[in-house]
Amino acid sequence: MANDLQRALRFFRPDRARIAFVFTLMLVNIALNLLKPWPLALIVDSVLGDKPVPAWIGSWAGGDCKSCLLIVFSLLTLGLHLLQGALGAWQNFLAIGVGLRGLQRVRNDVFACLQRLSLKFHHGAKSGDLIYRAAWDTFSFQTLFQQGLMTTASATCSLLLMVVVMWQLNLLLTLVALATVPLVVAAIKFFGKKMTERGAAAQQADSAVTSLVQQNIAALPLIQSYTREASEEEKFTAQTASAQEKRLAQHGWELIYWLAITAAFGLGTAAIVYLGATQVLGGKLTVGALLIFLAYLAQLYEPLNQLSHVGATLASARAGVKRVFEILDSHEEVKEAPNARRVQSSKFKVQSSKLSDSAVLTVDGAIRFENVSFRYQQEREILGGISFELKPGESAAIIGPSGVGKTTLMNLLPRFYDPTGGAVRLDGADLRELKLKDLREQIAVVLQEPILLPTTIAENIACGKPGATRDDIEAAARAANADAFIRKLPQGYDTQVGEGAARLSVGEKQRLNLARAFLKDAPILLLDEPTSALDAESEALVVASLNDLMKGRTVLMVAHRLSTIRRVTKIIVLENGRLAEMGSHEELLARGGYYTRVASGQVSLD
Repeated sequence: MANDLQRALRFFRPDRARIAFVFTLMLVNIALNLLKPWPLALIVDSVLGDKPVPAWIGSWAGGDCKSCLLIVFSLLTLGLHLLQGALGAWQNFLAIGVGLRGLQRVRNDVFACLQRLSLKFHHGAKSGDLIYRAAWDTFSFQTLFQQGLMTTASATCSLLLMVVVMWQLNLLLTLVALATVPLVVAAIKFFGKKMTERGAAAQQADSAVTSLVQQNIAALPLIQSYTREASEEEKFTAQTASAQEKRLAQHGWELIYWLAITAAFGLGTAAIVYLGATQVLGGKLTVGALLIFLAYLAQLYEPLNQLSHVGATLASARAGVKRVFEILDSHEEVKEAPNARRVQSSKFKVQSSKLSDSAVLTVDGAIRFENVSFRYQQEREILGGISFELKPGESAAIIGPSGVGKTTLMNLLPRFYDPTGGAVRLDGADLRELKLKDLREQIAVVLQEPILLPTTIAENIACGKPGATRDDIEAAARAANADAFIRKLPQGYDTQVGEGAARLSVGEKQRLNLARAFLKDAPILLLDEPTSALDAESEALVVASLNDLMKGRTVLMVAHRLSTIRRVTKIIVLENGRLAEMGSHEELLARGGYYTRVASGQVSLD
């Protein structure tokens, strides 16, 4: 766990200079804090009492004029408090800024990591849990810096300096004060492990609550149509009760911990008050000196108290830090090779003086699957022995029973996954040898469920081509038969869509997705049955656009409708994760296999 803490603090290294300045302010602040009790002690001994004023003070504070001394010491007390308060506020403000910048870096890294991790990772994770880790567990890093590192440094420096000064004032009372330290350390060590365990369990339970909320919102139409509200509420209530129980257990151990700390502090304070008063009565100590000692004693226990708080704080922060690092340390299934080749479309080929022709792959759109296999889990093979080839401009439809791996096969081309065996090649090059960003720029994807970002229609269409002009965007919308309905919207192309904004039909959303693909103008097109969820009128508009979009491109699609399948160059039939048949519509009809049964209506496509 120490390695996790050291690793967590690396997110704050870019602010090293600022942190050094914060530490300087901290030391000045501690020194001022040590001076604060002295004016009161001088008032008690030299103004209210008969002890002579130190010579170095009398020379500038009015000598034997007790009224003058009282005014000077009072103003000095005020000045020390104001200066120490101002420096303390400045120090804390700078420390908070450093903590927030570190938090930003952590969140940026987590988000970037989630973007890089393959669909295989995301399919095996709960989105609500990932959201909780990215949004809430990341606060543990800020807590670790501010309440961990900064508090520990401040409390330790204060403790050491105060012990030195107290030692000079009274050895016996200092030893009594220090006798409580082993008790505090023992409490931190004993209760720290318990609080860490309970804190991790509580955060996991809270994460489960977040996941349930997210799942429930996503499935709300199903829940309401099947009148499952009461059942879901009961399930959620049970989860919140479990979260409450685990959080209560965490706080219970914390309260016992604070009780033990308070008892240790109380024991030390009582002993010092008794012994100090005895020494005053015996003439071995002045009242002013006792007041200084008692003030330092409070200040001594304050850093000890802070250090004891650090124990509880770190116990909770460790759990959050560990959960964040579980994401950052997740294995990247899809990685870019160190010397990956650049990729460019032959349509937009640009000569570069910096790169040789062999260093850049010029894409025409030839696709070849060579004995490809894929497993989500080691013991279960989804695809096996898949081999086929598409020439530039050819189109292929993948059909087969539900769950046979059709979408998985198509998702290998943009490297949403990597095959566990064999290779997928683009114009002769293994996809794993190519720059991932360049590869995906050559591929346009239209999914069955259209996805819109929470922004304007124009920005949604331009998603795959940043910097596109408004004329280009509108041309793409016209090609996708979307321009007419867009212009009827309140703000036209500037209308906000997505969650919480303008609501569009599934057909309208799909036409925006097609417009996005038109604008990207990539040589390869992937279609995951983009018409299956549409009504007849919307389908007619989308199909018309699809026919134009497919022209001149290499197309690989998952298809469920014979009207779509008949238009392709090649039909690929998957059964049990294997390539069962392949050929044109006429060739497969002549074989009398699975496709013949589909075409005759004996088998329906899922």
